[in-house]
Formats: sequence, structure tokens, C-alpha cells
Amino acid sequence: MPVAQNGPSEGVTSVVHDPTEALILTQYGSWYPKLRKHAPKSTVINLEELQPEFLSWLEEDGLVLADANDARDGVTQRVPRNVEQEAREVLSDDEEDGEDAPPQFPALNARIFELIDQYGPVFPKLNWSAPLDAAWILPGNTVRCQSPNDIYLLLKSSDFVAKDLEQVKELQAACTERGLEKPHVELVLKKWFEMPRSHEFRVFVRARRMIAVSQRDVTFYEHLQNEVTQDQILRQLHATVDLVKEAVPLADLVIDVYLTRNLDSSFVIDLNPFLPRTDPLLWAFEELEECAEAMREDPTRTVPLRILTSPAQASQSQPTYSSNMIPADVVEIGSGQNVAEFAKNWQEQLASAVHD
Repeated sequence: MPVAQNGPSEGVTSVVHDPTEALILTQYGSWYPKLRKHAPKSTVINLEELQPEFLSWLEEDGLVLADANDARDGVTQRVPRNVEQEAREVLSDDEEDGEDAPPQFPALNARIFELIDQYGPVFPKLNWSAPLDAAWILPGNTVRCQSPNDIYLLLKSSDFVAKDLEQVKELQAACTERGLEKPHVELVLKKWFEMPRSHEFRVFVRARRMIAVSQRDVTFYEHLQNEVTQDQILRQLHATVDLVKEAVPLADLVIDVYLTRNLDSSFVIDLNPFLPRTDPLLWAFEELEECAEAMREDPTRTVPLRILTSPAQASQSQPTYSSNMIPADVVEIGSGQNVAEFAKNWQEQLASAVHD
């Protein structure tokens, strides 16, 4: 059944193709002000301006939870990252019992508490990426944060966040060489709301045209198999892409979209550069190039929507962020505990293993 098709490649007058500028324009703080009405309520915090020492703490080895005056996580504990290093410290002859002092981030703590009072629970991310790979570390396997320490623990434990920090440094160097304004590290706090995973989609845009779509969650959903439903999905995604194209002068980009339950409206969740750093999900980049070529040859063709079509196909797919999953024994230790309890139990387990 035909659906709304790609129209001519129109929109903003000057279209950007440069990878450096693509990274700049897909930072949350760059596009959110232009698409505020079509995205979840959010606040962007300039960390380099508000609490620059927080960035040094993020990049340090080990994990000393910040003193956030959080009654729910009242005990500050050290969560070891390197088990071997921790074991050597336990076995050493050093008699000093001094503990790492908790870092202090008063300005950032105050701002986070202010936003939690305003929004309720929040969902954190940096310039491009959210710490979804570290969700295992919070009770309930979630990125729903209700305190500064929830946020700090997620950010500190995330490979995605570490890559964002590296990306910002590289981008700052490139901007300095080219005389462009340097970006800064952003902490974005979004108002938390429940999004059914089945209604999250990643949309691929090349040469200002929507060329392909992938579901974001690698799970089989029966209700997505219906052809009428798929037509509704594509129609709404076309409308969302048109909104983004009017606001963001990028020729190529990847858009994460959440469609409401009745599929008649959408939220722009994130913009990503059309670069190897962005996960193509159920597609391969080679396939996306083929889709782009096919769309160039026939701009009226239906955009392919790739979803899992059977439970068997879902069982063969790797779980989301499988390469970042925590070992089962750590999950058992931390199950159902808050941050302080987890830290204490982890250290007890480590000490027991060393003495055994």
C-alpha cells in the first residue's frame, strides 16, 4: 500500500555535508532550541562553565561517588573498576586506612536538584549519547534518575559517555584549526516519561531524503507486522523528517523518533551524524548506501521499514548493548540495591575473594 513519499530535496538554503559541522549540528544543545516543540522537555547544562572539575572526575579511573547530600544514597563508597588493582591494595602492607575523599560538585548538585524538582525523574545524556549501556548499574535496569548520584553513577559507568568526551576533545581541536567556535561538554537532563520500546524508530536521511527506517529495539512485536500500521508509521516519520529538515541544515543525518501510541504524533528524541559512530541497527551501512542510490533513481519509491518479523529472528539478534553488559555475578550482587548498598556489598565480595 503506498504511503507518503519523499518530495524534492528542499528546506534550508545552505546544506551542510562536512563531517565536523555535522557533529556540531547534531549536538543536543545545537538542535534542541529549534525543535523544542517536537522534543521531550529538556535542559542543557554547560559543564565546562558550571562545574569544570566534574569533567576531570568523569575521566578519572575508579569511581568515588560524589557527595551530593542525597539522603537515599547517604553512604559514600568507592566502587572499584579494576578488580586486580583493588586486590593488590587489599594485600599490600600499607597500614594507611585513608579513604578517597568524595568529590564536591555543589553548583552541579544544586542545578540537578532544581531540575528534578521541576521535571520529576530525569533521563541524562551528553552531547550525542545517553548512558544506556550502563542502565544495569541502577536498580530496575533503568536510566530513570531521581538524584545527582544516580546521574553521576550512570555517566561514570558508560562507555558511550566516555566516547562522547573523546569526541568533544577531537571536535574542539578540529574547530580550533578551522577557526570555528569550539563546542563544550553538555549534560542534558530530559523530563522522564515512559516510551514503549516498540514505538521507537531510527530514521536514515541521505541527501535530504528519508531512505530507510529501523526499529530501535531488537524485539519482535506482533502489532508492527500489520501493513496498515507500517503505512501509518512511515507517514508520521515522513512528517517528522520534514520538520527536522526545516530546522537543521544537514544533508545526511540519522533521527531517533518516538511515535505516540496511536501513531498520530511524534517526539524527536535525538539527532545523530550519518557517520560510522552511529549504529545502523538492523541495517548495514552498505545496505543504506544501496537504499540511498535507489532513492536517487526513484524518489517516489516507498521507504523500506526494517523490523523483526518473527520471534525466531528476535532470538537470533544480540540484545541491545550486549557488548556492554555486566557479568552475571555482579548483577546478582547488585540486584535490588541502591548505590551505597551495591558499593558496600561489592567491596565485601572482593575482600572475601582475596582472603580466600
